[in-house]
Amino acid sequence: MQLSILLSGKLCKSLLISGLILYVIHILLSNHPCCNSITIFNNLMSFKGHDITQDDTPTNISHLVFGITSSSRTWKNRMSYVESWWKPNITRGFVFLENFPKDHQLLPWPYSSCPPFKVSEDTSRDKMYDKHPIQQTIRMARVVEETFKMENKSARWYIMADDDTIFFLDNLVEVLSKYDHRKYFYVGINSETHASNVEHSFNMAFGGGGYAFSYALGEAMVENLDICIKKYQTYYGGDHILQSCVADLGVSLTQEKGFHQVILVYQKLGWYICDPN
Repeated sequence: MQLSILLSGKLCKSLLISGLILYVIHILLSNHPCCNSITIFNNLMSFKGHDITQDDTPTNISHLVFGITSSSRTWKNRMSYVESWWKPNITRGFVFLENFPKDHQLLPWPYSSCPPFKVSEDTSRDKMYDKHPIQQTIRMARVVEETFKMENKSARWYIMADDDTIFFLDNLVEVLSKYDHRKYFYVGINSETHASNVEHSFNMAFGGGGYAFSYALGEAMVENLDICIKKYQTYYGGDHILQSCVADLGVSLTQEKGFHQVILVYQKLGWYICDPN
């Protein structure tokens, strides 16, 4: 009788220890970005990150941060688009160039009417970026991370745009105010040109029309953005790469019809405007 009780006790103890070991292994594997068969971002679904402000005051222009993708070659011909809506000392954000501007037409930089410029981080240092046929695509996809790291104090929304995107700021603030920046939101619109949606995605916001990431989503994205870029490194555009990264977080596009992106095929021009109303 005593032997039976002793064996039963040892068996229970062994089962308990084995169960604890298996549980710890399960937790470690399910949180490792390389070992999850469903998504590399599953460990971020319970992401806590930094404390997001609990300030419940209405969203205003100071809560928006713009990341504008440009190049030294195109900026001098497109800066007037940005100047038309940018408000110095009020709006926040940066223009990202691929290298330091050397053209005398770009210097001195017009800080009085344009956002400050930043030179994008050099991605050629990492061989995983070399596989993309258009290396500028990787640079464009990383603008959200660089913007987030440079400007995050009291920020609520990160707006990604091209250098020929035009914003109506009051309308943009009004639209984004409808959403809680402390939750995951990806706000924008697909293209109004059907062929562009067919070629890329109907669930993707196009940078030409601008799109917004809530602070919470932006923070979660930049945590493992390089891992995600490596996963989708052959996708054609930076917008498509970011949309895929967002989808891995279980977030879909929140469509706002006030964002517009149209390709005027026969004129070989793009018409981009953001007028959320």
